[in-house]
Amino acid sequence: MPEQFLEILKKGQSKKNADRIKDAVIADPLRIRELMHCFLSEDLRICQNASWPVGLLGIEHGELFVPYYDEMISAIQKPQHDAVVRNTFRVWQFMDIPEDFEGPIYDLGFSFLQDMKAAIAIKVFAMTVLVNIASKYPDLTDELIPAIEEQFPHGSKGFQSRAKKELKRLHQIASQANA
Repeated sequence: MPEQFLEILKKGQSKKNADRIKDAVIADPLRIRELMHCFLSEDLRICQNASWPVGLLGIEHGELFVPYYDEMISAIQKPQHDAVVRNTFRVWQFMDIPEDFEGPIYDLGFSFLQDMKAAIAIKVFAMTVLVNIASKYPDLTDELIPAIEEQFPHGSKGFQSRAKKELKRLHQIASQANA
């Protein structure tokens, strides 16, 4: 029997452990349930340690997370750790969000984007998710562009870099909608 993810995650957070779990889920996609159980755990250390392999899987295998939208939305509304929010938005930025979840995810992302206390990585990943959704609904650019521009002067270099890229996309979306 393969080593249980919970036991690996109890050993701590490391690139080696994250890669082992990621590779195990890729080899056996049904093990995503085991990983998500850890990621959504009430144990702060376990959910934090599980967030890294979740983020890695989201880059290339976002489809694995489709059955977990409801749980992920609930988890970021009352997160055990910033890592849960950060890696949830990291996963979502690479996915085509199903229509049923676009509204709630947009609202949550917008809240995190505007939250001055939110970590930069959360804001950056949420920004990309918001722009991805706005690409389907160009009217959202009317509120999203000013929200990003308002924070731009006060943002970190990382925030500003992503904001430039996403503002360019938003302006293209808006101009195509008005053409």
